[in-house]
Amino acid sequence: MPALATGQSIERYHITRWLGSGATGESYEAEDSMLHRKVTLKLIHQTSMLPDATRRQFFREMQGISILNHPNLAQVLDYGEFEGKLYVARRYVNNGSLLSYNGRVWFKAPLDVFDAIHYGHQLAQALQYIHNRGLLHGALKMSNILVLQDPTSENKRENSPFSLVDAGLAHFVRCSTEKKSTPLPITAAPEQLNKRIVPASDQFSLAVLLYFWLTGSPPFIGTSEEIKHLKLTETITPLSSFNPNITGEQDRVVLRALSVSPEDRFQSVQSFADALMLTLSPKTQPVFTMETGYSIFSIDLNSSGPTPHLPDKHVTEVNRHIEPVIENNLIEAEDSAITAHLIIFSPYTQEPTIVELRGKEITIGRAGSSDILLDRDDLTSRHHALLKRENDHFLIFDRRSAKGIQVNGLPIKSDKGYPLIDGDHITIGSYELTFRAVIHTNMDQANRSLASTA
Repeated sequence: MPALATGQSIERYHITRWLGSGATGESYEAEDSMLHRKVTLKLIHQTSMLPDATRRQFFREMQGISILNHPNLAQVLDYGEFEGKLYVARRYVNNGSLLSYNGRVWFKAPLDVFDAIHYGHQLAQALQYIHNRGLLHGALKMSNILVLQDPTSENKRENSPFSLVDAGLAHFVRCSTEKKSTPLPITAAPEQLNKRIVPASDQFSLAVLLYFWLTGSPPFIGTSEEIKHLKLTETITPLSSFNPNITGEQDRVVLRALSVSPEDRFQSVQSFADALMLTLSPKTQPVFTMETGYSIFSIDLNSSGPTPHLPDKHVTEVNRHIEPVIENNLIEAEDSAITAHLIIFSPYTQEPTIVELRGKEITIGRAGSSDILLDRDDLTSRHHALLKRENDHFLIFDRRSAKGIQVNGLPIKSDKGYPLIDGDHITIGSYELTFRAVIHTNMDQANRSLASTA
């Protein structure tokens, strides 16, 4: 029986109807009488009056969550306490979640491989945004993914059809207020069985969702105890057994993200999504370069040759070897010892962009004069970053931007350049960039000169 009745009020929120109950609490459609807007009000499950320490923890965590601002996250509008009950208010969405009627019809599995991987990449960007700010989601599942639009709508390519909700809430409830007997969702990572949660736990949950989207079947089927055993023993049928359109490389990427140990998964949820995205890359694709316009790059997805060394400290799982086609207009200057690119993943487009880094200095920002223009994001400053080539390496500088720059999840100092190495992951506003570089030996340069004169 719902704890709140239609017509009842909690502070400024007037209850319109009960929406349902889940692991974290009961959800209601409500009217915000102050701002005259419809919201979803979640009343947090409580088995008893919370101790002061737990209440303070709730307010601390919600303070951090409420300032999150990402296109794929449902923003927390308000939170508080009423007569000993904790609540959270967020934007109301008519279509409901992936478990609603519209969600099940519009995104009926199995999805097209291209669409499933792109949707997964959009969700990964929101999760990485959360992780970069020292927070976790902790309960990625279908009921926590809101459906914003029909996938056939005209603006499908510009906007994600999904919005994540309940970041951090499920973990708080499970650890502080929820009965221990409540089973974990099928998307929960093995370590969550022991109430341990790390960023890689969200990666595991996303991999479960992608497995279902790509095959039409969850990776684990059975009772709670049977599913627990399957997770802990990595008893998972390869995706290609269900869907012949899945490649062996896509199998390997998803199954790695479903590893029992968090340390055996990808370094980050963004690295996992990037690796899947690059399995979709065509053999050749046009790439914009700042000096020569569009040039053709070869992306060899089946190469068995050597790949650039990725130091363990900065491992990235964008494990594809991208090397320029030898064309006259792509030959580097004689004094250059490095060929470098940025792979740019934008929340506003489905396709990643690969930009060749040419010249001594490359500016990045929202200003029209920027060499690399990131102009669709208010979190990006007009003059945000500077890339500077120094012999065989690149430095990235923060040009006193408002929101700063993160490399591999850590902020860099604005007063000096940060040296980049191959595979470094850069966050600028809502954009995620992967730095790829190949340092050429003297023999490499000699061979390239011979190739250009052959």
